[in-house]
Amino acid sequence: MAIYQDVKKELIHRMKEGIYKAGEKIPSERDLCLEFKVSRMTIRQALSELVAEGVLYKTIGRGTFVSSPSLYQENLKSFTHTLIGQGMVPSTKIIEVATISQLKKISHWLNVDQTDPFYKVKRLRLGDGVPIALETIYIPKKYAQGLLKHDLTTSLYKLLEKEYGYDLTHITCDIEANISSRIIMEAMNLQQQTALLKITGITYAQNDLKLFYEESYYRSQLYKYHVDILNRP
Repeated sequence: MAIYQDVKKELIHRMKEGIYKAGEKIPSERDLCLEFKVSRMTIRQALSELVAEGVLYKTIGRGTFVSSPSLYQENLKSFTHTLIGQGMVPSTKIIEVATISQLKKISHWLNVDQTDPFYKVKRLRLGDGVPIALETIYIPKKYAQGLLKHDLTTSLYKLLEKEYGYDLTHITCDIEANISSRIIMEAMNLQQQTALLKITGITYAQNDLKLFYEESYYRSQLYKYHVDILNRP
């Protein structure tokens, strides 16, 4: 076995044992060279493979960090359900709740009158305490009267189904690459600009009702979106 593979194996062992925890910075190349008594080239080769495998990630000017487990969102499944299914503890921080109107574009997309008021709910979603997504929901007030009185730190899907009788059927969404703005960095406690997935879309309920519009930003290092694409004649 090559020397760099021994180093790689030991680093993986330390991560499994919790010596290097998810999101934490590992020792510098120089410190690892001194500890393992090997060349910098050997350390770099071990780190490069771990980065390529997604176990570690590098941030320019800051160092190398332990990646958190990736989340796989499968079709129409709530964030809460997704995290629980992957053995993580979900939590939510409410950033903003409000009643607003005159949302011309969103009113058009949801086929409601421009004067109709909307509930706006902005939430920070976390997994095991790590910020993963910043989401903003716009739902016509007439579709969910009294929504803001409920506990909005839980699954919105489950709330809409249980309290309002909706059967959520499908989502149409756009996914694009994005870079975190200063506002998003602040909300998600990011130390520097980070690659994000911007997901915008409409969630439908029974009878093809366009129930709400969502705009969300997910940390691309922690989140993957799985979609089944069907061939419909």
